[in-house]
Amino acid sequence: MDNKHYDAGYLQDTGDFLKQLKIQSYSPFSMIKEGLVADLGCGTGMDAVNLAKMLGKDVQVIGVDHDAALINHAKSGNGEINNVNFVQGEVYQLDFENEAVSGVRMERLVQHLTDPQRMFREVYRILGKGQPLVIVETIWNSLTFYTQHVTIETKICQYLTEEKVYNGWAGNKLTADLLANGFQQVQLQTLCMVTRSKEEANRYLFLDKILMEMIEKGKLSQSEFDDFHQTLNQLDEAGCFLVSMNLVIAQAKK
Repeated sequence: MDNKHYDAGYLQDTGDFLKQLKIQSYSPFSMIKEGLVADLGCGTGMDAVNLAKMLGKDVQVIGVDHDAALINHAKSGNGEINNVNFVQGEVYQLDFENEAVSGVRMERLVQHLTDPQRMFREVYRILGKGQPLVIVETIWNSLTFYTQHVTIETKICQYLTEEKVYNGWAGNKLTADLLANGFQQVQLQTLCMVTRSKEEANRYLFLDKILMEMIEKGKLSQSEFDDFHQTLNQLDEAGCFLVSMNLVIAQAKK
């Protein structure tokens, strides 16, 4: 995985922030009345728990994540919900039989994988015929600050898309990847995440941390940082600060 800034608290916080996106990502599973649904890269387990509540006791939801700390957090927070479980594991080798899963969901996972094609093949193996796959991904190159510093904004998008994240173009390539791995009925929809203060941009996008990383790695000069930072502070004080970024929800079936 790449060098992550996020932890359990961040994932919970952004989960609240992106509530509408999450609700839309759950809807393709609403017709599942029995069987097993896997939430890959489940993080804190919030989405697995939500799915378990929505689908009812006859559907077992299993959250899978490679991060032991996040799995422990998920296990401690599932309360009295009996149809959800969490396991530590890698998405490249899932512990499910062929076509044993009635639905697969993943959110902001593909962008972190070193071998996404291997993951797609594994998901195709475990998913039952005609059953839904839902993927939520970030469109990193859509990040926009609405300043006059177009060159600096371009550098930030390039850093995030091509260097900071393993697969910064993962969201843009979902249609091709899904079709290439045998999935059908591929549909996409986008939602726009908007932050309206510098405090929100730092909380959800780690803006200042990213800018400091870029200075340390020589991707931004000190003068570029100072000019950009000054402009963002001025916009924030004037009440017209805005940063937006698109996320995509891809839906497909085996």
